[in-house]
Amino acid sequence: MIPLLFSDPVGDDYGLGYAYPRAALFAEAGFADLTGFEALRKGEKVVLRVRLHRYPNPGNAPNGFSLASIGIYIHTEPGGQEELPGAGFKTPPGQGWNFAYLLTGWKAEEHRPDGSVQAVPVAKNGDWLELSPNLPPGDYAYYVAVGLYDPFTPWHFRPVRPGGGAWTIDGPADAPAAVDVLAQNQHQAYQSGVLHPTRAIQNRIPWAILSAALGVLFILLAFRFPQR
Repeated sequence: MIPLLFSDPVGDDYGLGYAYPRAALFAEAGFADLTGFEALRKGEKVVLRVRLHRYPNPGNAPNGFSLASIGIYIHTEPGGQEELPGAGFKTPPGQGWNFAYLLTGWKAEEHRPDGSVQAVPVAKNGDWLELSPNLPPGDYAYYVAVGLYDPFTPWHFRPVRPGGGAWTIDGPADAPAAVDVLAQNQHQAYQSGVLHPTRAIQNRIPWAILSAALGVLFILLAFRFPQR
């Protein structure tokens, strides 16, 4: 498994120019702003790490935050489910998710396309939220989306509706519910409704081999052009 670390810009948690609900609870920005995602190997398991810009917790949720919902959808093998539930995006054809992890202030769950659900250990480590699923290492593809927490929707992403309201996000009809996603081109993702995965790209020449080759080259050049 190739370790994977991505950063996401601060202040881009507004989807297609969404306006947050008008209730005072949502007045301060940054609680649904994705700023980092990491997938790494720990022993024979994968650890998933997500970082948000801020972690206000007015609901005193046990996981240390209470205004955001986070979805991590993982493509591990061909096929999979192409709808990203909660987030409201689709995947490219044939690149659907096989495992999905829903993280809120109150719970962390693994979901499968067949509808099965099980709890997953979660911990807050500094600025990072860490999930420890029972998932073996692999060079997977990842979709990451953050929305506003809603206790009344199945995946706890607050819906988007034209005109918004005290508790509803104001945005175009049928727009994705996620307000921030991990994407190379976020604007294009929201315009198309298709979120492309992020993945670790292994170099054709491993760094160790490349470094060794450069070392040999420098030695040959030293003999070819000795200092005078």
